[in-house]
Amino acid sequence: MRQISCFLIFVFILSCGLAMPVQCALAADPQETPQETRPAGKILRLGIVPFYSAQALLRAHVSLRDYLSRSLGMDVVVYSARSHRRFLENTLDAHYDIVITAPHFLSVLADGGFTPLVRYRNPLEFLLVVRKDSSIAGVEDLRGRRIGLPDRLSFYHILGMQWLNTLELRPGEDYVLSEQVSHMTILQAVDAGRLDVAVSGRPPLMLLNPDLRNRLKALDVGHSPLPSLVTLVRRDLGAMKIKRIRAALEAFSQSQEGKQFFADSGYGGYVPVTAEDVQAARVYEPLLRQLMSSQDAGSQ
Repeated sequence: MRQISCFLIFVFILSCGLAMPVQCALAADPQETPQETRPAGKILRLGIVPFYSAQALLRAHVSLRDYLSRSLGMDVVVYSARSHRRFLENTLDAHYDIVITAPHFLSVLADGGFTPLVRYRNPLEFLLVVRKDSSIAGVEDLRGRRIGLPDRLSFYHILGMQWLNTLELRPGEDYVLSEQVSHMTILQAVDAGRLDVAVSGRPPLMLLNPDLRNRLKALDVGHSPLPSLVTLVRRDLGAMKIKRIRAALEAFSQSQEGKQFFADSGYGGYVPVTAEDVQAARVYEPLLRQLMSSQDAGSQ
């Protein structure tokens, strides 16, 4: 275990952890994978925040991976992690060169050696997902229900807890809280009847297989639109390589495969990340510190 200070007064990072190269079923640190055939500098490690299973994330991003590989003349290796915490730690430890990550990590990574490039155009939605045959029609039906939230450090877990608190619903008293690894696991649990409600968003629903998706329905509870996923690149790659990566991403959004990617995902394209976006993300830093500290205390 070792501590890493990656920005001003932020969190202690407790271990370098395990990254998950999603081309295969094995989980290993990038530096522990077999030696790649290309020389150093010809490999780009793309890390994707684990809001879904590693295999599903790879399937959804194959067109992006292949386009970047062709455009940059580099092997692009896709990684994820077992948890949001592990992903954040690995990112700050420079295990990835480019990352697609949740908006509440934006300012942390900008302070921790990453340059923000783009974010998805369409905002994220805050949805309650239930079975189509469920009697739950809205907020008034949540009391006494089994409610699922993804990983504790995920964006939707934080938003979900904040939202439930505004309704003055207390976990363990007014509802049963179930924390799951990812959106996929909570949505599958709702489908199987192990949970009554999942707090989720539109992109995870789009990644479900059609049969499962057709058995569920999303309830819009009137939550304000949310910032979407952001793409950042390691600053120490240098200005020239960062410029090439930015240009490749912009070209991808205009390509046929890129247009299909954004249509399938519902992300709607890319827009630049602004200084205002980074500043707005700082509101989440105190809560992230608190959540990580509580995890540390629970593991002792």
